[in-house]
Amino acid sequence: MTIRHFRIFIAVASCGSITAAARSLFLTQPTVSVAIRELEEHYGVRFFERISQRLKITEEGTSFLSYASHLISLYDEMETVFQNPDSRGTLRVGASISCGSSTLPALVRRFHDLHPQIRVQAKICPTDRLEELLSDNRLDLAVAGGVIRSPLLKAIPLRPETYVAVCSPSCPLAGRTVSQEEFAAQPLLFRETGSEPLKLLRSAFSQTENRLEPCWESVSQEALTEAARQGLGITILPEAAAGREISQGLLAPVFISGLSLTVPAFLVFHKNKFISPAMEQFLSMTREMIPFSEDGPSASFTPYPPEP
Repeated sequence: MTIRHFRIFIAVASCGSITAAARSLFLTQPTVSVAIRELEEHYGVRFFERISQRLKITEEGTSFLSYASHLISLYDEMETVFQNPDSRGTLRVGASISCGSSTLPALVRRFHDLHPQIRVQAKICPTDRLEELLSDNRLDLAVAGGVIRSPLLKAIPLRPETYVAVCSPSCPLAGRTVSQEEFAAQPLLFRETGSEPLKLLRSAFSQTENRLEPCWESVSQEALTEAARQGLGITILPEAAAGREISQGLLAPVFISGLSLTVPAFLVFHKNKFISPAMEQFLSMTREMIPFSEDGPSASFTPYPPEP
């Protein structure tokens, strides 16, 4: 099997037809058909089924596509690195939305101070999307919150991300410990549905009769924070951001009885990823800056009221 076979397979899977794949690759249809047949004969499985004049990828084909995409991406990366020496100083780092606002900026700044010759490309997106990018070798590593599901990825546990419910200091709930029922009845200002803190809250509240119905949803945490400052409801902030707002008197904490707003965090990369010197340096630095989960949080702000 050759790189050419894998490129043809990926094109057919993407286009859904031999004709379209051949056109995109500037090849003849028979050439594409032969390559797919050779792949299927070599591995002894069927990768595509013809349904309504279109090719539908099989379960085996979907699994093979993941490996083929990763292989081609690694090959292209190798070609780029060794044909263009300047690209060796580039590191592609991702972060989930929550980690992107609280953790990634500090990591990138520290890394730049230590290794100014290495250019960092950063991408912030939901954890599910990060898994796709890491699996396809479009990111080198990521700091992600939540559950890592892909068996292709290695996830090193870091200190969990702690979140704090906050509201305007003028809100009647400011500084109070409230029941889950009372919390659910408030105007809630939340990130979009896929955010890790909202997943955590929905999971906790799913075990009760209390439903969470946000009155505001936004991709912008700053917009939600400003709405909370203006007394429009309660939002959820990473511990560090909440601590800054509270210390300045702009927001006040709201404690939810029996609920810890803590999301697991991981340093994630592909199991078969070649660890470049730049990547090794970033991994080492991250381990020093963000301890493993058993080390516990290091922030000075305490998100829960002290025990009486």
